[in-house]
Amino acid sequence: MESTVAAVAVVLEGHVRRQVIVPLAVLVGVLAALVQALVVPPLHTGDETAHLDYAYQVWTGHLPVFEAGTVLTPDVGSVPPVQWVAQHPPLYYVLLAPVVGPMVDGGHLIGAVYAARLVNVLAVGLLVAVAAWATRRAFPGRSPLSGAVTGGIPPALVTALVVTATAWVARVGGSAYNDVLAALLTTWLFGLAASAIRSGLTWPRTVLLVVVSALCLGTRLHTMVMVGTMVGAVLIAALLPDRSAVAHPRRAARAWALALGVPLAVAAATGWFWLRNFRLTGSVTGGHPDWAADNLDRVARPVGEVVLDPAVWARLLAVFGHGPAPDAVVVLLLAVPALLAVIGTARAVIAAVRAVSGGAGPGIGPDTSRILIVAAGGLAVAATLAMQMMYTAGGGSPHPRYLLLVIAPLALVVARGLVELERFGPRALPWGIAAWCAVPLVDQALWIAVSAPRYAGTWPGAPLSVTGAWVAWGAACVCVAVAVTRLAAPRVVADPSASLAA
Repeated sequence: MESTVAAVAVVLEGHVRRQVIVPLAVLVGVLAALVQALVVPPLHTGDETAHLDYAYQVWTGHLPVFEAGTVLTPDVGSVPPVQWVAQHPPLYYVLLAPVVGPMVDGGHLIGAVYAARLVNVLAVGLLVAVAAWATRRAFPGRSPLSGAVTGGIPPALVTALVVTATAWVARVGGSAYNDVLAALLTTWLFGLAASAIRSGLTWPRTVLLVVVSALCLGTRLHTMVMVGTMVGAVLIAALLPDRSAVAHPRRAARAWALALGVPLAVAAATGWFWLRNFRLTGSVTGGHPDWAADNLDRVARPVGEVVLDPAVWARLLAVFGHGPAPDAVVVLLLAVPALLAVIGTARAVIAAVRAVSGGAGPGIGPDTSRILIVAAGGLAVAATLAMQMMYTAGGGSPHPRYLLLVIAPLALVVARGLVELERFGPRALPWGIAAWCAVPLVDQALWIAVSAPRYAGTWPGAPLSVTGAWVAWGAACVCVAVAVTRLAAPRVVADPSASLAA
């Protein structure tokens, strides 16, 4: 009896110790983005200047026009020749306008830059927290798809660490870009869809799915990939009969409300903007490929050539790299866990299909819901990659930050692969996480060391900012180390014979 009580006490202590992992991951994400915000000089890129200018124009009651260029023409940094982010819908800039507008009007342009960056830095912390929540909603058990993992660490903890160590989350999180808001909203949508698939489509979930879908399309057009796949998966789950095979009129009504509500909400919220794009540019996307070809030396290529180009894939998939590390090395941070994830998921899906077809009952159940969530996430990633191949073939540049729109399923793939390490022993996962997180952290340190001398003479605050960046980087390393030790806390060992336990 005493030994049982002692064992329970040890497990409870380990559970309490692991509760700090997500808050630590949130803090690491904030610190990593802060490093970026401190090292890079204000308005160093034309993109950041254009984004800030868009927010300021919204503050003055106008929307930017591509050919009109930017209203802001600072003496420092880079000023784009045209307003090349004018094609984006205005949600991010509406939120940012009250922050930057008064500061610009007051003559504090540089302060406005750092205020905008701070908003994104804080948004990174929220993104990490939402990613952990979304993973819990998708896979609330101790492993994403398979219960046959020896240690049983909740996957939400691993996902939080993966997102917080994603280099391009920090890189756009420390700049005034709209990518972080788009990633935050698509991750929220992923969690809502997973909740509806697993637990049913209630009226509150229906309303939230409609609203968040409209918010996604109000931030970036390409979020339509996540909106389409997630809403589609929810509709499939809602229209499947439940275990009793009894039709529920209310459930059908909610499904119809979702199917009709999403396009109607998107049309009501942003339809005017897409019509404006079409009126100004002749396309809904609002792009200017001819100008880009003439002024940015972009060359169109056959799609097949782009797809078979290893350099394109290495660049696009380098979402975990800060720059100094070769893309081919950084891609391994995705490729190796993805391979482990495919192997583990294949076993679990086969078991799930057998469970569904072998007498587990018709319609939606735990096994079917997992298959739907995995299929929807995988389809979203595949569609985003295909979209980027088409974009690159048209003369665009393959850029890792475009994958942040599917950071939820992408991070879950990496987390799923890392969780597979538990098969090699209870300490394999903590050590694997430590090694995996060490690569982006070291890469960021190399980036600071390379960038600091280059930016040293560009503006007076550079030395102090770089010192602050090193302090933030060191604090992030300490937080990761503490989180990894918490992962190694004593825990309940899952039954290896369990299949798809959740």
